[in-house]
Amino acid sequence: MALVHKLGWDAQFMERSPWFWPLARAAERFETLADWPTLAQLGELYALRAQETGAPLLRFADNVRKQDKRVGGRVVLEALYDGRISVRGEVPTRERDWHDFFNVLCFATFPHAKHALHSRQFAALRARVPPDASQLPNARSPEQDALTLFDEGGAVVVATREAARLLEQDNCSQQSIEALQQQGVARVVPFGHALFEHLVEGLRCPGGCTHLSVVDALPSDDAALLQTVDLRLAEALRDPKHFVSPRACSHLRHLRHLRLDTLGILPPTPARARPTGSPARGCS
Repeated sequence: MALVHKLGWDAQFMERSPWFWPLARAAERFETLADWPTLAQLGELYALRAQETGAPLLRFADNVRKQDKRVGGRVVLEALYDGRISVRGEVPTRERDWHDFFNVLCFATFPHAKHALHSRQFAALRARVPPDASQLPNARSPEQDALTLFDEGGAVVVATREAARLLEQDNCSQQSIEALQQQGVARVVPFGHALFEHLVEGLRCPGGCTHLSVVDALPSDDAALLQTVDLRLAEALRDPKHFVSPRACSHLRHLRHLRLDTLGILPPTPARARPTGSPARGCS
């Protein structure tokens, strides 16, 4: 069931939780707007990021219409959500909607990984549905489930090799993850746009798959860290050995359903103080 939003446009939404930190650069473009950004403005953001990162070019278009999904009783896979992204190069997007707004910010922040994820989703769908099919399967495959959970509520744990070894031990605890982050050898990076959607409304974050990314050393600044996450995650999403099912989508057994509201770790980048009378909200 879709989340019903009570909050209208807030250009200062970044102040609502420190867990918004990965989106900081993308969000800067909209922090002076008095109303929701248009599809054109969202597209301009992504075009700039695609040019900077060499990511595939995409445009943000109207949402999928029911009448476009079938022709002559046949399901048109290329007209479905993942097909429009991976085949037509367009992301179906609703204006004035937090869920889709954060999806755009995630595309701008993780352009390679997001494109790889939806290309993998479309390949998985096409493998299950014959060209002349009149209907879609009643349920997603385990692979499709893992990809969906990660896209909506996933997080990446970036860790050095020694830290990753400690995290993979059976006695791994949230306290040890917090300690490793404080030591600068691990970092939790929220990825799923539904996480951010819940954060902005001050709601409990949904669970989702968690991916462990092992590096020799953590990059020293946020921009370099996010670029590393984007490229390494894109590689993992293109690898059929990863994200094969919700149970196997993470090496971290205790973090498979990571929740920001129960993890007890504050990211190193603090949120800006909210004005008096406007309490901070969010999962952290």
